[in-house]
Amino acid sequence: MQSIALRSALFRRSFQIASTRLYTTEANDSLLTRLKTDQKTYMRGRTQPDLMVVKSILSDFMYLGKSGNAPSTPDAGILTVLQRSMKKRQESISQYKSAGRQDLVDQEEKELEILQRYMPTQMTDNEIKDEVHKIVQEIGAASVKDLGKVMKAWNVDSSLADRKKVSDMVKGVLSGQ
Repeated sequence: MQSIALRSALFRRSFQIASTRLYTTEANDSLLTRLKTDQKTYMRGRTQPDLMVVKSILSDFMYLGKSGNAPSTPDAGILTVLQRSMKKRQESISQYKSAGRQDLVDQEEKELEILQRYMPTQMTDNEIKDEVHKIVQEIGAASVKDLGKVMKAWNVDSSLADRKKVSDMVKGVLSGQ
């Protein structure tokens, strides 16, 4: 009789521990929380375009989490999803413009604007160029052959500056433009 009571107590205890672990989060004011809160707000307000964009971000984030290459933090994953989504929208805008579909261009631009609300403020071209000059001087890079070394030393978060833009600026600085 005592063993049954002991087992049930242990079972309840292990269940309580597991359940508290499931519902704890480290970052209370994270981007994920903001997106979920906005989703509820848009559902209540029946704001369709905003709701569809937020749902797609959350869906892509969940898919990214289930894939093998999930990022270390939720915010990093959401920023990755946001950057991919923005890039897709920009490509779509250019294709729709070439096809003469202004209605779809307007829709994609509105979605791009909604996505930009969740992105952190991007570095300006001057800030990127200043940082590149600093790194080039620290490393002592002299030619375009040192592009890899400069990019490796670039320690600014990729959500603040597009790596392609940085690479282009590094090429420009190293080639003397």
